[in-house]
Amino acid sequence: MAERILVVDDQTAMQDLLTDLLEQRGAEPVAVGTVADGLEMVSKSPDAFDLVILDLDFGEGQTSGLAGLEEIKKINPSLPVVILTGKGTISTAVEAIKLGAQEYVEKDFYIEENMELALTRLNHLIRATIDNKRLRREREFYREELKGQYNIVGKSRVIQQVHQQIAEVASIPRPVLIRGERGTGKELVAAAIHNNSNRQKRAFITINCAALAEGLLECELFGQEDNAFTNSSFREGRFVLADKGTLFLDEIGNMSVEFQQKILRVLEYQQFERVGGTKTIKVDVRVIAATNGDMEADIEAGKFRADLYDRLAFETIWLPPLRERKEDIELLCYHFMERLAGEVANIKPKKLAPETLECLNAYNWPGNVRELKYVIERITYKVDGDTISPRHLPQEILTAYSRSGDGEPLSNRLAQVEKQILMDVYEQCQGELEDIARQLSLPFESLKQLMQKHQIDDAQ
Repeated sequence: MAERILVVDDQTAMQDLLTDLLEQRGAEPVAVGTVADGLEMVSKSPDAFDLVILDLDFGEGQTSGLAGLEEIKKINPSLPVVILTGKGTISTAVEAIKLGAQEYVEKDFYIEENMELALTRLNHLIRATIDNKRLRREREFYREELKGQYNIVGKSRVIQQVHQQIAEVASIPRPVLIRGERGTGKELVAAAIHNNSNRQKRAFITINCAALAEGLLECELFGQEDNAFTNSSFREGRFVLADKGTLFLDEIGNMSVEFQQKILRVLEYQQFERVGGTKTIKVDVRVIAATNGDMEADIEAGKFRADLYDRLAFETIWLPPLRERKEDIELLCYHFMERLAGEVANIKPKKLAPETLECLNAYNWPGNVRELKYVIERITYKVDGDTISPRHLPQEILTAYSRSGDGEPLSNRLAQVEKQILMDVYEQCQGELEDIARQLSLPFESLKQLMQKHQIDDAQ
């Protein structure tokens, strides 16, 4: 994430110089000419900037940089500020440091070099500011996600058992292992455990262990010191960001056996060293892990440490696949439609035709709840009418339905789907046969034969 830096200086030449310097560093600078303008931007969005570079002297009759600094610190005490000072105002700059400024840089021939040095010294603080903002966004996201009873939708017996396990284990400060197929909602369950625990006001940090190479994963989890690698900068690890809170390790089974030993050490002793560092860092982090793999087979094959598994599985929560909780499909569909309607203007929830629900229940959903969510969302925004009919469903769902009859001949089930589609299009086109043929991409004579076959005219 690029650093967003606010430059407040009344000299256009200085604005241009600093803007160029910051852009070369990969930052996103915004320049204004008065303290009032700078304060307005900070007050409107206190978290919009990662750093403020503030001049001290704005001329007679103008708000001083010192007064601006005091106001900025009232609005956002954690926002770092660098003070620009002219010749002869060093004592004022020292006063600014006492008021909360992190650095001061003189406006002289060496200002570019001095600013580079100041920014390098502040790099830890700026990165921490960015990480804290991300942390707040993640916290806000999960608070929204967890409205209601964890927002884990379902009335099935197996889902009620999951709710009960969450309630029982949430207050116990021990690791939890969540197991289940892809798309079953493991991250949401982890967030629910956090939200129902005494750590709920602290950070909930997530990381997908399968998404990063091992070297990058180590840096992400434990952090890294400046120049741990060539041209690398300081990074605060996610264990530190999750201190006093919860860290969710998704796809834990993708770690190498060697790296698993490091995770085991952190779980046992709650301490580690940053990559490239020697200082031992102590944390208080509750770890929740998840996997869709066969852990027993991996342990047998030597791919996963049995002692780490034992440490993680203080409590194991198994999430059922959607095919084992099909009584929840209708509830989930309406839930996803309502959520989409709340996020996107001009989209309204639809009704599910009884035949549509039959088709949805006949499908095995290999991608589970996540697959159902995307299918329903795609249909909801594409369908103009107020009802989702079988013809709106993907072909693989219709095919599964045609194969799922309880002793009923396949030809009969296919005929039912064919008739329903014809009736839906007939109604939509208000009986205009040419429009119906065009929409179904059928020759006119073929359409008439099909309508006679299914007695569509008689059915209207």
